[in-house]
Amino acid sequence: MKQLSLMIDLERCIGCKTCIVACRNYHELVDYEGAMPNQIPYYLRVESKREGTYPDLSLTTWVVPCLHCIKAPCVEACQANAITKDLETGIVRIDAEKCLGSKDCIEACPYDVIQFNEKENFAHKCDMCFDRIHAGEIPVCAEVCLTNAITFGERELLKQRAVDDGRNVVKAMSTQSILYIR
Repeated sequence: MKQLSLMIDLERCIGCKTCIVACRNYHELVDYEGAMPNQIPYYLRVESKREGTYPDLSLTTWVVPCLHCIKAPCVEACQANAITKDLETGIVRIDAEKCLGSKDCIEACPYDVIQFNEKENFAHKCDMCFDRIHAGEIPVCAEVCLTNAITFGERELLKQRAVDDGRNVVKAMSTQSILYIR
């Protein structure tokens, strides 16, 4: 099985959140009439880390999508078998029609990336734009990234590209299917 992946370049990500907005719009996650701040679902989030002391400060930002875990705890926690790891791509997907709404997957996810639709009673998350991939396109977050910090491809090929470009894979952050490089 090949593992499709996103590679996040920590030196290029500026935390602009263009990827988040594009993802929300593409997946129609926003109810523009009733949306309240801090209650809008998301499949990606931006995190940051500040280091140093004034005046020598640095800020590193990065995108956190679903990490499409190698042995996904959400798959194991789902009583309804609504969550599966696609054998062809390695992408972890949720079938909303099979979801019973128990939220067991949300509790099992160590990365806090699974969302829940209270109104329709189902869990949902990043599926790496599975439909776009099968149409020969790339995930919308990688397509719109203003600084080309998000790259899409087969995990091992992305890792090799990073090495060939003299970049380092940040092992502590890259324990699952998503790669982070410096």
